[in-house]
Amino acid sequence: MKYLTSGDIHRMFKQEDEGTIIRRNNVRRIALENGIKHTLTQNIILIDSKDFFDKVNPYNLKEHEYKIPKLRCIKDCAREWNKHRKTGDRFIHADEIRNFLKTDTTVFKYKFGNKWIVNYDQLLPHLKKMNRRESKLWKAYMARIGIKKSVTPRKK
Repeated sequence: MKYLTSGDIHRMFKQEDEGTIIRRNNVRRIALENGIKHTLTQNIILIDSKDFFDKVNPYNLKEHEYKIPKLRCIKDCAREWNKHRKTGDRFIHADEIRNFLKTDTTVFKYKFGNKWIVNYDQLLPHLKKMNRRESKLWKAYMARIGIKKSVTPRKK
């Protein structure tokens, strides 16, 4: 049981993943609202790091061997998928991800203010499944701009 400050945990996320949406305030709020072991001393919240990573981390790794998950807002999830998609994969809109997350219970998501923080590593397999289905949003958009197919052709 190792206690860390919210700033220490934030720096760990930042070191592993430069584009993370996690900030010190998010770490504090996640710890306070999700029943993670913590201690309050004056103005400092000391958070049990093992308990914190067990809640947030999708991997079952041994102690002190954590892989920091990619936490993103929904818009950044769509942007990252569209940026790194393979030839033949279609674009995925943020609204599609939002609609999927309304009913899904397998992906870690956390409402912070007016944004949802989502674990991109857990969302990725679902995005691959979404990719196989035709999107009504993109189909309508492509029809408006005059493109008949919303999927780029696969290389042979």
